[in-house]
Amino acid sequence: MKSVLAIILALAWGTASAKELSVDELRVIQSKMKATDSMSVDFVQTKYSKLRDKTSRREGRAIFSKPSSFKWMLEKPVQQYLVFDGKSFFEYNPGSNSAVRYSPTGPQSYDLKQIVDLVLNFDSLLKRYELKKAEQDGDLVKVELTPKTEGDVTGVELHLSQKDSYISFLKLTMKSTDYLAHDFKTPSRNKVKADAFTLPKTVKITDSN
Repeated sequence: MKSVLAIILALAWGTASAKELSVDELRVIQSKMKATDSMSVDFVQTKYSKLRDKTSRREGRAIFSKPSSFKWMLEKPVQQYLVFDGKSFFEYNPGSNSAVRYSPTGPQSYDLKQIVDLVLNFDSLLKRYELKKAEQDGDLVKVELTPKTEGDVTGVELHLSQKDSYISFLKLTMKSTDYLAHDFKTPSRNKVKADAFTLPKTVKITDSN
């Protein structure tokens, strides 16, 4: 009986230990987060489609560099690289050594650019989003946001690791109620190589119509 009571009290204490944060308190935490000029992370991507009522899961690694460059390397179950070098957006297939070049402002790159902007420009987060809810539980800060400007994204949920000063979880919810979520881990702020966002010279590139 005592063990059951102890478990209940422990669960209750864990719930009660979460502290709700005001906008000003979140700004203080925001100001203490390390500025990120470049970062690499491993991730697990979860994508839900309402139309198909299907959830898919993929694993990979990503490299980000300010102001907006990224290399999104989906490795499992199928290898697919998405690369933005600051000017052009590519869908690169290492297996066939080929790539398709899309408009950098087109729908193919939209979701990823939203994610990269949140990761790299966290210091300006509250200028672009309204705070819906924020709470802190030890090292972890959970935040729910809504965009100030109407668009495809209707809600953002993110988790901040204060210990490592990075976003450890990010979820974008769309108007259609589809969502795209990423669990990030093993962050590294080592300097990105100059050719990190450059495709190999042997890659056959075709332009999207």
